[in-house]
Amino acid sequence: MERKAIGSWLAVGALTLSASAAAEEPWVAFTQNDLIGFKDAQGTVKVEPKLSPMFTLARRFEHIIATGEETADGYRSYYLLRDGREVAPDSLYFFDNAPVCESENSIRFRDRQRDKVGFLDGHGQVLIPAELSDARAMRNGMVVALKGATRSCADPGVSLEQCEHKGWSGGSEVLLDRQGGTLVKNFDGSQAGALDWFSQEVSDRPSSDPRRVSFKLDDGRYLSFVDIEKDIAAWFRDEFLPHLDDAALKANSYPELWSGQGSEPLNDWKTAAVDDVLREHGAQLRTRLEALRISAGYGVRQDDMGWPFDPESDPQYFDGCGEFAQWRTPKVSAMEHWQQGSFEPAKHASFDFIRTAEGYRLVAFSIPQP
Repeated sequence: MERKAIGSWLAVGALTLSASAAAEEPWVAFTQNDLIGFKDAQGTVKVEPKLSPMFTLARRFEHIIATGEETADGYRSYYLLRDGREVAPDSLYFFDNAPVCESENSIRFRDRQRDKVGFLDGHGQVLIPAELSDARAMRNGMVVALKGATRSCADPGVSLEQCEHKGWSGGSEVLLDRQGGTLVKNFDGSQAGALDWFSQEVSDRPSSDPRRVSFKLDDGRYLSFVDIEKDIAAWFRDEFLPHLDDAALKANSYPELWSGQGSEPLNDWKTAAVDDVLREHGAQLRTRLEALRISAGYGVRQDDMGWPFDPESDPQYFDGCGEFAQWRTPKVSAMEHWQQGSFEPAKHASFDFIRTAEGYRLVAFSIPQP
């Protein structure tokens, strides 16, 4: 199959993001008198503590944040830039009742008069006009968006004015580029969470790789992405399980490993350097993993929990709001009996992996004791 390089719609965006990321370090949030401010890496206050925690979820301030302040008349909300400018007042985009954070030098906003969604860039300029019914955050220069939908209420018999659980009906999902151009019409958004957005390939025909999902581009070619679970399942089966000596286990493990028995609280799991863990648990690990290799009695699933990492000590794994960035650094678990649907933490072993710059690495495991 002939594979062509991804177009300039992605390459230019990646170069821009790399240059801007290197230019300035993020500012870090701090709290004073129950209000939020931001300091730079040297501890200099860059934003005085005046921002309301109700509207300020950002823990890191890269280019633009959603925020707001309490006033004598109530609250006012806006997007704040690092040069102090306030833009797009009363246009915050909320997801699950919380303002969203910047993603790839962009942030969603909502035109409340028209109930339409668009994107601002890190300079506060409109990147994608507010013509979308809804949209997900930017992922490697691409946006999954909903167009042409109408508001609906999930509560039967409740009017939109009284509705507490508003949704959408009709319309179509599309995949857009960074400037809002259509890449894929009738995109299947239900697959978005499974895709490795950094594995894109463009070809003249659908990919024959069983790990890949293909979508027809507007120009007739095909855009494909690796399915994360299929990818790590193949790696776990073909690369990890066949090589279980100490040297291979260490090479495929995080510098520190967390271990438990599966049924205890996560805070009670033990952590130690990989060499120490292998000395103590290496034989037990090999026995359990070898049984999986022979029986294939396991399943693989994505794990969107950031544990055992946290936003302060491991910011590379989290977004600016402190949410685990599963789409950028996927975490996946291989679990005994998962395919049979009968996994029980107190009975069955599990093995957690995170994708680093060097590849998938074992970071935690549980082996129940008899």
